[in-house]
Amino acid sequence: MEKRWWNDRKIEWYERASLFSDFHTLLSREIESLINKDESILEFGSGLGYVSEILAKDGYNISSYDIDEMVIERAKERSSLDIYHTADYRDLEIRGDVVLTIFFGRLWSDDNLSSLLSHANKRLVSIHSLHTGQNNAIKGRKTPGLEESLSFLRDNGFEANGKEITIPFPQPLLSMEEAELFIKESYPEKDVSLYLPYVKKTDDKTYPYMLSNKKRMVILSIDK
Repeated sequence: MEKRWWNDRKIEWYERASLFSDFHTLLSREIESLINKDESILEFGSGLGYVSEILAKDGYNISSYDIDEMVIERAKERSSLDIYHTADYRDLEIRGDVVLTIFFGRLWSDDNLSSLLSHANKRLVSIHSLHTGQNNAIKGRKTPGLEESLSFLRDNGFEANGKEITIPFPQPLLSMEEAELFIKESYPEKDVSLYLPYVKKTDDKTYPYMLSNKKRMVILSIDK
């Protein structure tokens, strides 16, 4: 069984960063350019569910699923919305007009593309990160850029379009010691000293340090 990704510390870091940036709002606006309010949307691998919350409050018909009960319960408590469900999408027999995945469901391995599209009536909107994250570093994975992604999809017979974007998602930190711990957990097998220059002093009394974090990503819209 694959090691569980979320833990209490990672949840706390993520929630803290979300309060200090408009990352999820900006990302939601990008997604809203690819979906319509008369469509049913299923988000799989939603984690703490910030984007689903924004889309729901903007009037979109969305249901959100993640296998981790802990993050689903946190999303329910934070949002007070009845859109979150604990489930593995592969066990579900539901369909929506659009399936949405954000940093989840690697399209280019293990036939995940066909699996995700089997739940979509119209299309899959998929977003993947271009930075080397925890699982990629450990398993030696490389995430494809825009042209490589589009080439892969077209070679497999799919109509798709997309773009690369960058949205800041800085991490507020209590101390330099916490900064080192965050870097070690977020970028395993990397030299911590390479990231420390990006930790800057702030004027905030609660979180006097901030790690700059510009998330580069590919957004794809893939027709069924």
